Amino acid sequence: MRVEAPSAVDAGTEVAIMVTRRCNMACGHCSVESGPQVRGEPSEAALLEYVRQAARAGVRAIRVTGGEPMIRPRAVARLLRECRRLGVRTSMATNGFWGREPRAARRHLRALRRAGLHALTVSYDRYHAAFQGVEPVLHIAQAAAEVAFPLNINVTRAAADAELAPIIERFRRLPWVHLRLYDVQPVGRARVLPGPSLRSEVEGFCAACAVPAVTDDGRVIACNGPAYFAGPESPLSIGSLHEHTMAELLDRHRADPVLDTIRTFGPAGLRDALRRIPGFESFAFRPRYFGICDLCHHITSDAGAVAALRASLSEPPRQAVRRAAGRVIDASRREGALGWHHVNGAGAAGIFLEAAVAADGRWPAGAERILGRADLDWSHWAEYLGACGLARPLLAALEAPELARWAPTFFTERLRALGVRDGLATLVRREAIRRIEDALRGLRVRGVLLKGTALMLRDAGARPPRTARGTGDVDIYVEPPAAHLLRARLLAAGFEGNPGADPEAPHHLAPITYQGMLVEIHTRLVAPFWGLPEREMLARAEPVEGAASLRTLSAEGIALHALVHTAQDSFSHGLKTAWDLLWVLRTSPDVDWDRLASWIGAARAPRGIWASLRVLARDLALAIPATVLARAPVDDRQRRLEVVARRRLFSVAERPEDLDPLSRQGIRLLMHGSWLGFARYLACQIAWRCGRPVAWRGTVRRATHTPSARAALAHWRQYRRALRES
Repeated sequence: MRVEAPSAVDAGTEVAIMVTRRCNMACGHCSVESGPQVRGEPSEAALLEYVRQAARAGVRAIRVTGGEPMIRPRAVARLLRECRRLGVRTSMATNGFWGREPRAARRHLRALRRAGLHALTVSYDRYHAAFQGVEPVLHIAQAAAEVAFPLNINVTRAAADAELAPIIERFRRLPWVHLRLYDVQPVGRARVLPGPSLRSEVEGFCAACAVPAVTDDGRVIACNGPAYFAGPESPLSIGSLHEHTMAELLDRHRADPVLDTIRTFGPAGLRDALRRIPGFESFAFRPRYFGICDLCHHITSDAGAVAALRASLSEPPRQAVRRAAGRVIDASRREGALGWHHVNGAGAAGIFLEAAVAADGRWPAGAERILGRADLDWSHWAEYLGACGLARPLLAALEAPELARWAPTFFTERLRALGVRDGLATLVRREAIRRIEDALRGLRVRGVLLKGTALMLRDAGARPPRTARGTGDVDIYVEPPAAHLLRARLLAAGFEGNPGADPEAPHHLAPITYQGMLVEIHTRLVAPFWGLPEREMLARAEPVEGAASLRTLSAEGIALHALVHTAQDSFSHGLKTAWDLLWVLRTSPDVDWDRLASWIGAARAPRGIWASLRVLARDLALAIPATVLARAPVDDRQRRLEVVARRRLFSVAERPEDLDPLSRQGIRLLMHGSWLGFARYLACQIAWRCGRPVAWRGTVRRATHTPSARAALAHWRQYRRALRES
């Protein structure tokens, strides 16, 4: 289950406070050179005074950092309680040493939550592995899952990142965990690391410069960590709290044109501005920098360059441009193209989808703005793209040399493996379809192939053949009187399954398999509570070239079927549905959009279908006619449903039962136009399960094995936050 990243903040409204620079580790990449040998740290009274001054200065969030803050658990607890009293949100970064035993991990995490902690980040990578194994982090992750508490795990990466794969593998399936990859920067102890071992991405604005930090010796610096050793003459060193108030130093941090440019245009913006200043055209820029901090420190450590930049960047026209850009960036960070949700949602989804559809090995223009981001969740995208069946269509793009600049090795290796798997599965699927057609021919009935299998067969008949998305099963509809006959004949022909098994769903028989490939024989297109006009949809089914006994739904039927499945799965696998919609747009220029809209309107829960269509069309710029989208409801219930859809469509690839029952039913309630409609849906579900012990056992098992109350509460909080930000 993916969790939400913290919301972006304006410069100075969030502050990091270093509880100590001591640490039980001395990691080779530490930006503040923490270690057991460090002496001196702020008193608890000083820490509490920092918090109070910050709150009076308008700070809304505090990051508790170190060193290792949990070396001082009593001070951390007092600081968190004071923040809670003042209404200031808190987060903490730790190496997780306190989770060496499962019981200790649970005890400490619960104590932190009681004290008021809102978000927790644990760092683990090859540098931390030199001092402790992965078990403490896993124990903390398990403790967080037990109470549905979102957990960030930060992993740093260098140019050669082969060691990332085993680390990511340990974390990628943990519930309530969000993995974040960051570049090692040549600051602090990492200054001695060989430059070629580090990555060299330097473009883009610097979000770290929006969060000033209070150091262990009472200074305020421009960012948390990389600015720690900047000299007093550097713009990265704001001033001392022994000489100024927190409000004065935060104002200085906000107003400095050099820092404002770093926040807005990054150190690369300073570089470009310096090159335009007379006398600095030949500034001794190096041919290569090993990260954004490397470029930043080079420029800001030159007093002449800083003075010239301050004078130039303070000119009213430049201030106006920077203010305008800053407003755009602040807005975009929250819910736009620069925000975490967009980058790890529709932004990356659109890039991957475009590359998969093109299948020519080229990445679309502007891909670096998304794929070059340090906060792109590559672990999630490897899993999600594979689950949506896009690994095989992306195989050519994985070979593009520019991808190596952005993607860690484990991402390309994982997708290549999944692409090969999907290719082999396609061979099994084709043979299963051939045998199904033989059985249908023997029964003298026709079947309608559904979902990805239908697209695969249609794509294979194109000239030249197109690469189809992967799909994990074969779905085929036959008229109910023939369904059991077909199942029995396939079992006799070598398919595997229990001949007397009862169905676990109201729209298809108990599944069977062919060489491990799942086969579902449908007696309805979807579950009956959707109330689709199935007779009309089936009447418009189209023949498949070279397969007299097989048909597929029309373009309108394929689109509707895909949209319903996404809504039925609580907006899961959105990119798979987007692929199917794009397939319709590319292969069927004469789509009857009015018919599709009327079919959606005839359904019993049309809001969920409209939400999927509108969000996918808008966020991925699909060419769905505006007149069709305008037929969707536009009231507050629909708006709230689309907020949920936007947060899940590009981040979730799970089965319906993987979502806790309370959250799942809450989404169903939004999909229906009224409480009465929702009650009819529940009655339909209960009526079908009556007399079917297998179905009831499955429902009870899923409900009792999910941390329903805690997970539902966490999802409710995320939902309320998403509504506020929308």
